[in-house]
Amino acid sequence: MEKEKWVIVGETLRKAREALGLTLEQLSQKTDIPVWKLRLIEEGQFDRVDAPFYVRHYIRLCAQQLGLDADQLIGAEDLSKEHVEPESRRKERSTAGFLNTLMMVVCLIALVMFIYSAVRFFGVLNQPSAKLVNTGNQAILLDGKPVVPGESVLLKVGSRYKVENNKGGCTIVTMNRRWVIRVENFEVVLWER
Repeated sequence: MEKEKWVIVGETLRKAREALGLTLEQLSQKTDIPVWKLRLIEEGQFDRVDAPFYVRHYIRLCAQQLGLDADQLIGAEDLSKEHVEPESRRKERSTAGFLNTLMMVVCLIALVMFIYSAVRFFGVLNQPSAKLVNTGNQAILLDGKPVVPGESVLLKVGSRYKVENNKGGCTIVTMNRRWVIRVENFEVVLWER
């Protein structure tokens, strides 16, 4: 049904209603169709009312109440044919739905990877970044506290340590390096990368 025919059907219904002296509210009570839908039907805006099947039903109800022939009013054409979605539009909507789903999956994977990375990152930060191992034969002093041979002490990032009496040697071990130190008195400062 062409748009002009919609308007003609709506005008025909409006003229018949007015000829009988009925208001939209009165016709709404007789047909149980909301006033706003009746108004849109009379304006020929069927596409804003409901699905084509229901619009055809509404027109039939109105035609019966107004004493009109519904089949003649609607004509041989079926209102639903006008609203059949073209194949290209259906494919376009289907593709858009697929892309939206795909995008949601990608975002979800990215979020999981971000959370995993954050947990790993903060886990590494909480681990001691270095340790001092006394590899000599006698105790050394680390900030005035004795460290016996074979003992290791965890060193924290951002701290400064003073080592004294390192006569036999000590080793500082980080995550991927090992330094053997043979200097008797020295300071160690750990920085973040």
